[in-house]
This record gives sequence, C-alpha cells and structure tokens, in this order.
Amino acid sequence: MKIRLRKKFFLCCFVGTLFFVSPVSAQLNEVFGTIFNEILKQRLQLSGSPGQHGTHFIEAADKADSELTPALNSLIANNVSSFPLSSTTAGVTFDFSTGKPVSITESLGPIFAETAQTLGKGKINVGLNFTSLNLSKFRGLDTEEIRFTFNHQDVTNDGTLGESPNESDTIDLLLDMDINSSILALFATVGVTNNLDIGLAIPLINVGLSGIARARVNSFTFPALDSANHHFGQDPFNPQFGTTSPYDESLSGLGDIAIRLKYSFLRARNLDLAALLDIRVPTGDKDDFLGTGKTTVRLSGIMSKKIGNLTPHLNIGFDRRTADLDSDEFEFTAGFDHKIAPGVTFAFDILGEFDLNDDETIVLFPGTKTITDRVPNGTSVRQVDLSNIPERDNDNSISASFGFRYAPSERVILLGNILVPLNDGGLRSTVAGTYGITVSF
Repeated sequence: MKIRLRKKFFLCCFVGTLFFVSPVSAQLNEVFGTIFNEILKQRLQLSGSPGQHGTHFIEAADKADSELTPALNSLIANNVSSFPLSSTTAGVTFDFSTGKPVSITESLGPIFAETAQTLGKGKINVGLNFTSLNLSKFRGLDTEEIRFTFNHQDVTNDGTLGESPNESDTIDLLLDMDINSSILALFATVGVTNNLDIGLAIPLINVGLSGIARARVNSFTFPALDSANHHFGQDPFNPQFGTTSPYDESLSGLGDIAIRLKYSFLRARNLDLAALLDIRVPTGDKDDFLGTGKTTVRLSGIMSKKIGNLTPHLNIGFDRRTADLDSDEFEFTAGFDHKIAPGVTFAFDILGEFDLNDDETIVLFPGTKTITDRVPNGTSVRQVDLSNIPERDNDNSISASFGFRYAPSERVILLGNILVPLNDGGLRSTVAGTYGITVSF
C-alpha cells in the first residue's frame, strides 16, 4: 500500500512537471519595449510631411525603453518569484521514541506561517502545491487601466514645451495589461535531527502576459493648423489618431529554487521557539519573469505554542533582496491554526511585507510636464500627468490568509487556501488560491 501510494504521488508530480514545460515563443521582457517602439517610432514615421514629425517622439520612445520597460519587467518578475511557499511544518506528528505517527488529535498546522514544530529525525514530508495568480491591481489601480502619457520633443531647445504648436501634442498609451501566473511547487522536507529540518522547494511557473495596448494622439496641431502633424495614418487632413497593438505571450519553466532550514531550539511549557533560513537560488530565467536573477535570503524567528486544539503563532523576519528594484523587507506572519473536527484544521493568518529601501521603489513615469499652449488670445498653461499610477515611496503589503487542512489518513494531508489583500500596496491578485497535498513517510 505504501509503495502504491508513493508511485501515484510521484506520477502526479511528473505529469504536473510536463504540464508546465512548454516551448518558448519569445522572451517576456521584450513585450513592453516592442509596444513602445512600434507605436512611438514605427507607426509615427508616416506622420507629417513627409514623415518628419514622426521622429519627434523617438526621444519619448527611448526614455520608455530605458526606464519603463525594465521597471515593468522587474515589477512582474519580483512579484511572481516571491510568492510565499507553504509551511514546512509537519501536519502529522511522530512519537520520537517509536517513530510511529501519532493519532490525529491535534491541529494540522498553518498554511503559509511556520510553527516551531519539526518533523523528527529520519522523517520525510513530500508534496506539491498549486497556486493561481491574476495580478490585476497595482497600488489599487486596475492593470488594464494603467496609462502613460508621452510628450513631444523640445524642438526649439528652449527648455519649455509649447513654443511650437507641435510641442503641444501628446500621446496617451493604455497597456490593457492582463498578468496571469500559475505556480506548481514540488517540495520535500527531511528531519535531519529531532530539532533540525532541511527542505527543498522547486517551483514550476507559468506566466502569461496579454492585452491590447491602445494609443491615442492628443492633437493640438489639427484644430490649430487644420492639419495633424502627429497621427497614425497617411492623410494629415483626415487623420487617424488612434492605434492598437495586441500582445499575447506566455511561457513556462523552472522558478527560483528554495532551500529551507528550520531549527527548533526551545520547547518550553509556555512557548516553543525556532528559526527558519530560506534561501532562494536564482535558477529561474529573469528575462521570462520566472525569477529575480539574484539570490534572496530570509531569516525568520518563529514563536508558537499548542494550547489544546489551538496553535497561535508569530513569525518575524528580514528578507534580503538583491534584485533590481526590489527592496529589502521586514516581514511578519501572525495567526493561528485550530482543529475544528478530527482530521480538519482551520488556519488564519495576517501576512505583512514592509519595504526598507525607498530607493528600490518601482517608479513609473512620475510627475507632470508643463505645456504652454499658444492659443489665439495668448497662452494657456496646463499640467500633463505622465502616468495615472499612484506615486509612493514604498509598496508595503498586508494580506489575510484563510485555509483548511484535511487529513484523510495519518500520512496524507490536503489543503486549500485563499489569500486576499487588505491594502492596495504593490502588484497584487484580488484573490490568490492555493491547493495542495502532503505525504509523510
């Protein structure tokens, strides 16, 4: 029976791995640069007479390629690769004197938090979790509504915009961005001693990036001169001010592998204490949003205690992040897991991540541009927002986790969980669902 169970489990892992391996069509980090260059360079070459005014947004395109593209790429890659892995805590405990599993009379453990409990020498937990993400909000703004505004080149070189009517033209670009990701995490934890566990988690990630980017010229020259100097068509007297650029790319591959060590150094009557070291190795391809490209190290202190059927716990940690535009973080997870029936546990946690480096905050075209329009009765001054993304010096996030663990036997545990944001910091899913299975040997 044990051999048959193991074969079925590893067969499921193998099938899941094949599902996540797909041929690569294009690197995802090229998507945004392609959109900016296509709209601001290639399509505007047909504008004016004969196309001379189309080059006046090349400066904006170069700025987008050097600033916006890497910032958007880091934003997605850092968020996908840093999604929390499930707990290393053993759901089924063992009697250290006999090595036999203890009857399920207690809580089965949390989902994303850790308790100070370890597996026990020679014990093994293996399993897999599947998480589905739809990263649809950035700082409270729908990703489909993210807008950038590009201004005209200062052709008069006087340090202001509007001296020439052409400088009053701007281009709005809405990305209509839909970001989806699925993470299949295969993991194993081994009890090296009664107090020390070593674990390995291998994430297989699928990332999809799609939308229909929509650009529109806000033309000042057309009503002022009866001829549009910037547009996307052939006829400046009957101009085409709008254009679209659809994109739909997805790929799958290996993410950043996690190595985790947990040591339980105190088991007292009123409190258990442990420490967890989590190292994320840069095995995922950064260009395909599968990893950060840099090693990440997190050290956490763990406090927990079983009180009958209830286990309150608190994790406090420091996450050292070395990737571009990814701040070091102070993190905490606080909550409890509670046995509500034999073999059934309810788990609740509050998860917090607080940025520690203001200079690593994602900046996407902040501020405004002043344009002084030349109108028949004089001048009119206006401020043009370069982006509708809220400007902040951090992307602190707080989330709530609700989940259940169910043990159909003494060696198998199933879990289901949802993670919901409690604030609008960072790039987030409205709801992130996680489902998994753990088998103890």
